[in-house]
Amino acid sequence: MANKKQKKILVVENDAQLIELIKYPLQEEGYLVASALTGQDGMTKSRREQPDLVMVDFKLPDMKGNTVCKNIRKDPATSHERIVMIADEAQLEELEIGPGSSIDDFLIKPFGPTELITKLKPLLIDEDDKTTKFISTGNQDLDTKMGGGVPFGSLTLIEGDSGAGKSVLSQQMMHGCLKDGYRLSLFTSENSVKSLVKQMRSLNLDILDYLLLDKLRIFPIETSRLGREAPTVLIKAMKNEKAREMIFVDSLTSSIPASSDKEVLGFFEEGKRLCADGTTVIVIIHSHGLTRELLTRIRSLCDAHLQLRTEEVGNKLVKTLEVTKVRGAEQTTGNIVSFEVEPGWGIRVIPINKVKG
Repeated sequence: MANKKQKKILVVENDAQLIELIKYPLQEEGYLVASALTGQDGMTKSRREQPDLVMVDFKLPDMKGNTVCKNIRKDPATSHERIVMIADEAQLEELEIGPGSSIDDFLIKPFGPTELITKLKPLLIDEDDKTTKFISTGNQDLDTKMGGGVPFGSLTLIEGDSGAGKSVLSQQMMHGCLKDGYRLSLFTSENSVKSLVKQMRSLNLDILDYLLLDKLRIFPIETSRLGREAPTVLIKAMKNEKAREMIFVDSLTSSIPASSDKEVLGFFEEGKRLCADGTTVIVIIHSHGLTRELLTRIRSLCDAHLQLRTEEVGNKLVKTLEVTKVRGAEQTTGNIVSFEVEPGWGIRVIPINKVKG
């Protein structure tokens, strides 16, 4: 490890105080840190110094951060560099996020050292160092659309409105992992043990044997009764299960209204720490009832973000899965996949031409 090249990070930021706040924890982690005060200087240094990652503020004295990011991504000499955008909540509407964006991820101010480090570390892993395994849903079409599957060790957010298929997708993922021999724990506010077994059996996803063999543990929870303590109590219970390879939470929604944004974000930060220790964490939330600012910060903390919707196509309702982000995906992520849920079958992916027809 001693002869391994130190990773270099370039911070393009005109706030000298913020540069120092970023620089100190990164240097403590062993990274080399350079800085630039303007967009033009940042682009010049990105070519000259060849950093492994560039952090770019959304608003710079001479140009927008989006312009800097696009130029770095288009330049053959710098196109390999990972890019993280720094923005504040007032700039959320103007952020270019998702497939086709020039940036790999973003940080919303204010952020602390823990959020900074957990955000950047996965982006600084060499391809040669990756021994990543991927979660298979047991459905090849779905896996392909999710870039080969969600990488193990990921903090994954499954988000959508009521009835959009979030629980079915998570159940498909759970069954795929159990079939592959992994042990997992489920914290659920949506089902009892009996109702979950019955529901999954109706989708041809039988879990009874896995329950009897202790491959699967189910913990029904009533987060609404816990009030603002719910995120803290839940993360403590999850830490007791960290010997399991995977932890599912379906869902966190009912605990959010009683908790502050800080407490909810603290839950996801602790989830990142569990992932750093080798556990994969999948959290389901309903989109309604959350402010855009809180949703954006939660999405930012997560390594993978899967968003589900129900859309009207012609005279029928179709469920769609948008793969917004899968950090470390094996293949290019598919943007949108349409599917239907069939009793006795489970999730069936619908070809786009069939949906439109």
